[in-house]
Amino acid sequence: MPGSGERCRSGTSVAPVTDRNGQFARALVAAIAASGVEHACIAPGSRNAPLSLALADSTITDWSHHDERSSGFFALGIARATGKPVMVVTTSGTAAAELHPAVAEAATGRIPLVVVTADRPSELWDVGAAQTIDQRNLFGTSVRWAHDLDVPDAADAGPRHTAALGARLVAEASARPQGPVHLNARFREPLVIEPGKPPAVETPSVSEAVLAPDAVALAALRDVVSGRNGVIIAGPQFDHEVVMAASALAGVIGWPIMSDPISGLRTGAHPVDAVVGSDILAAAGWLDKSSPEAVLRFGAPPTSKAVRRWLAAHPEIPQLLIDPAGWRDPMATAKALVRADVAPALRELARVEPDPAAAEWLALWRAADTAAASAVEAAIDAAGFPTEPGVARAVIRGLPDGSSLWAASSMPIRDIDSFLPVGPRPISIFANRGANGIDGFVSSALGAAAAGPATVALAGDLSMLHDVGALATMSRLDIPLTIVVVNNDGGGIFHFLPLDGHEHFERHFGTPHGLDFSSIATSFGIESHRVEAAPELTELVAGVGSAPRLIEVTTDRSTNVAVHREIGARVAEALEGF
Repeated sequence: MPGSGERCRSGTSVAPVTDRNGQFARALVAAIAASGVEHACIAPGSRNAPLSLALADSTITDWSHHDERSSGFFALGIARATGKPVMVVTTSGTAAAELHPAVAEAATGRIPLVVVTADRPSELWDVGAAQTIDQRNLFGTSVRWAHDLDVPDAADAGPRHTAALGARLVAEASARPQGPVHLNARFREPLVIEPGKPPAVETPSVSEAVLAPDAVALAALRDVVSGRNGVIIAGPQFDHEVVMAASALAGVIGWPIMSDPISGLRTGAHPVDAVVGSDILAAAGWLDKSSPEAVLRFGAPPTSKAVRRWLAAHPEIPQLLIDPAGWRDPMATAKALVRADVAPALRELARVEPDPAAAEWLALWRAADTAAASAVEAAIDAAGFPTEPGVARAVIRGLPDGSSLWAASSMPIRDIDSFLPVGPRPISIFANRGANGIDGFVSSALGAAAAGPATVALAGDLSMLHDVGALATMSRLDIPLTIVVVNNDGGGIFHFLPLDGHEHFERHFGTPHGLDFSSIATSFGIESHRVEAAPELTELVAGVGSAPRLIEVTTDRSTNVAVHREIGARVAEALEGF
């Protein structure tokens, strides 16, 4: 190896080879770990080797994946389950681009990810170098913060500069609202030399500002809430402090809380006296029948299309939205927005004690919710098994205390919204409802199961098919996730649209696949079951956590719409007397 001052044939001095990549990677990883990151997901590659080796020697738990897309969603699942940022590392080229679906979900779902993509040096751009694309601002507006740099030599920018960068990455991902951040680091050859011990790193402390509404905003909130018969609409969100604050406020003002299944309010160890369901009441016309005089909203837009339609149809009703960072209001019906952390705002509103609603207002909502729940139970019983509502109910019944349920987008999360009863059961409901995609669902649930409590995933057949490669990860890492696949041989949700019956419906929307998922799971070495009875499904779900497991239930998508409509009709009939 040429030493300092040694010359090559051209007469140019050859710079000594330093471990700039290793020094940078170790300092960055140490800072990220010191800032509270506990997990990292890595896909193999040579350009990201310095980061992979630094993580292997760190206190961060590193999860290895064959596929970058699955790695991103696996990390997203951990971050959702823990509420803490997770690091994701890839090599250069399309490997980095494969993270975009997970980054988009993290952005819209407000999930903290620290994405670090390794890149080729700038002299290799646009010259036909292999595995090289333009990775600057690769994820566009999907990230909270992006930074691009050539890996510096320690003589130019020492470990303290890198430690500050690592701390900032975690701070930006953790800031309200949480979300993904992106560091694109350009590594030059030699990528790895003789590894040394990670140096001690001085990591700057990170503080987090908590926002509260100002006096003017608080006065406006109080004026709208006081003395009105209103409703709180809790959209998807994952902050337990918001759950407790909303429960306390509802007790003060006597308003019901219409709870999305992933609002944290439908189930759990908190007061539920004011909590009611969402979709099943709205779809039965209860919001029009009860005629709320004001609406207080927080969280993402509700899963329920019926709730969203009602909000859009009634802009004349004062709708107040509390959100920390912007207008999450696709219906454009919010009369006012308080830009604040939701929990402090709700606590402040309760503290000023607005005049409560009429004494019978909350009791009326509770009675309606009870009647609707009874009608749902009777209708599902009458429909027999297997039906998709029956599958959702059997899964819900089987969930053990302390477990989590991940519901796929499309029909599973909608069925959970319709058929999950209100109650104090200590279970948690999750879903990828930021970008609302079906991609990466199984990997997200795997990540949650790896880092969190016993986890059940309720998947549609297309969400399972889209991420079927995650079964290899599930088997290889022996993650005891229980997957329940509702197999209706295609796109069942499209039957709810006017497209049903079109001459090209089956080819382009029904898209039958003819696959047997239990056999696929068996081929991966995963325990599999086909069930035809609700008690058997409930019993299998209750055994979650014992081993990796897939349970397949075959349903008929052509009759699924009729079953849902019959349930809705029974609920509407039950509410006629109110």
